[in-house]
Amino acid sequence: MKSDAQKINLRNLMATQAFRFIDEKTPWFPYTSGQIGPYYVQSICVERDGMAYQFAVKSLIELIRTKIGEFDVISGGETRDWDFSNPVAVMMQKPHAKLYKDGRLLGAEVKGKKVVHVADLNNEGSSVHDYWKPIIEKNGGSFAAVFSFVDRMEDGFALFKKISLPNYSVVPLDEKAWDVLLAEQQISADLHKQLLARMQDRRAWAVRTLLGGKEYFKKFYSDPATRSKAEKIMQTYVEIGDRLRQAVKC
Repeated sequence: MKSDAQKINLRNLMATQAFRFIDEKTPWFPYTSGQIGPYYVQSICVERDGMAYQFAVKSLIELIRTKIGEFDVISGGETRDWDFSNPVAVMMQKPHAKLYKDGRLLGAEVKGKKVVHVADLNNEGSSVHDYWKPIIEKNGGSFAAVFSFVDRMEDGFALFKKISLPNYSVVPLDEKAWDVLLAEQQISADLHKQLLARMQDRRAWAVRTLLGGKEYFKKFYSDPATRSKAEKIMQTYVEIGDRLRQAVKC
C-alpha cells in the first residue's frame, strides 16, 4: 500500500506542478542550506487539486495508523505543516497543537501527552530539531515521531536517524521515486541519471555542476536578488570557493 501511495502521490505532485527540474537554462537550484540540487519541490502545490489534496491527507493518516500505536495529539509547525497537520487531526479526531518558531504553542494541551508531528516536507530537519521538538518537550509532552508528506531523503532524514527520532513519509524521494517518474515518462533518461548521481554523492555532483557552469554561477552572483545565495553557496562548497570567486570577477 505504501508503494501505491508513493506512486499515486508522485503523479499528483507532478500534475500540480510541485516539481521544478534542471534543464539547459537552469543547471541547478539553490537550497536554503547553501547546497544546490537538480530539483525543487513545493509539496503544498498538491492543494491545487482537491482530490489530490484529499488523497495526500488520507495517505498520511494510513501511514500514521500503520507505523505508530496509541497517541494523544497531532502537532504542526509554522506554517506549511498546518496544511497537512490540521486536516489529519480533524479526520483522526485528535487534538491539534500549532507550534510557532517564537516558542508559542496554541491549541491542544500537550503536558503528559504523546505527540505525533505532521509536516509538509522533510528537508534539513532543522525546524524539528531546533523548534518543534523542544517546544513540545518544554511544555511537558513527548515528541514521538515525525510524519512528512514528502521527504527529500537528505540531511533531515540523516539527522532524525542520528537522534533516534522515528521518521516516516508518504513520498520519499528515493531511487524508486525517480524510477517511477522515468518509467511513466515524466522525466528524461538524462535527468534520471543526474538525480541518481546526486543521490550517490551530493557534494561531488554539486562541485562538478558548479565548475561546469561558471557562467551561470556568475549570472546568479551578479543578480542583487540572488547574490546572498551565491555567497552562501561559495561558503558551503569551500573547496571550490576561490575558483567560483575568480569566475565572478572575470
